[in-house]
Amino acid sequence: MKNKSVIITGGAGFIGSHAVDHFLDKGYEVYVADSFTYAANKQNLFDAKTNKRFTLRYFDICNFNDMSELCRESNAEWIINFAAETHVDNSIKSTTEFIRTNILGVLNLLDICRTYKKKLLHISTDEVYGSCLEGFFNEADTLNPTNPYSATKAAAEHFIRAFANTYDVEYLIVRPSNNFGPRQHIEKFIPTILDSIHNNKQVPIYGDGTNVRDWLYVKDCVKIIEMILLSGLVNETFNITTNNHFTNKELVKKILNELKKDFHSHTTFIKDRLGHDFRYAISNKKLLKYNINVESDFEYNLKNTIAWYIKQ
Repeated sequence: MKNKSVIITGGAGFIGSHAVDHFLDKGYEVYVADSFTYAANKQNLFDAKTNKRFTLRYFDICNFNDMSELCRESNAEWIINFAAETHVDNSIKSTTEFIRTNILGVLNLLDICRTYKKKLLHISTDEVYGSCLEGFFNEADTLNPTNPYSATKAAAEHFIRAFANTYDVEYLIVRPSNNFGPRQHIEKFIPTILDSIHNNKQVPIYGDGTNVRDWLYVKDCVKIIEMILLSGLVNETFNITTNNHFTNKELVKKILNELKKDFHSHTTFIKDRLGHDFRYAISNKKLLKYNINVESDFEYNLKNTIAWYIKQ
């Protein structure tokens, strides 16, 4: 990187706010743009607001003029895009906001990058590959999104590579597995589990609970993102995983065991989600090839996450 300055879009959200804290801790100037949709929270930036190297702007990534002003204000080389609609259930009910933010918003950022000679690090998702019955997807595998959310994320990736080929916009794309940790919105699975228990409700589990997800601690995710930035690589795509694969039923059991709650009396199996992918599994061999890795302890991080939610 040419300098220790970054623009972070969606910086008041779950992963974005952890990225803000991480980059500030590492001595960067951090410029945040966020429109504060329902999934954002001003409290996520409570510590950041006291830092002199932190700047916050309230606007949507679809707004070219506001984004232009922020680019002129900062000398950041990279825009890191966390801004997105991410909840699959919501995308099944209505795709409008997903198309607007996840596709049109990214197109606007690409035009910004063309105009102001910025580089784009885009946060995608492992869901762009679709379901994986066995083995692990690598970055060269064909994209096969199977729900409206993942379709919009895959479309954004295609536009990014098209702009790189056509207009020489430099980029990095990362495809993290399911993030978890403090500050995650209640609509996500682990917060839903904890909220259900807190309110003496049964934990809802889709289908028979055998769907498999790969869990990544949010602080590990943002550490790896910085490592990728510092690698000097451009026009590359990376999976991000620390290989913690559990069925939904297994994950619920882990959390209930930690809270000393019985599984059968605290859970209910509900009608499966439309088009529910059975298993997500991605390889981190490409990261390891470039010596990008973090030491991670899933059980410890899960306990810390549970403790954080209990205190709220």
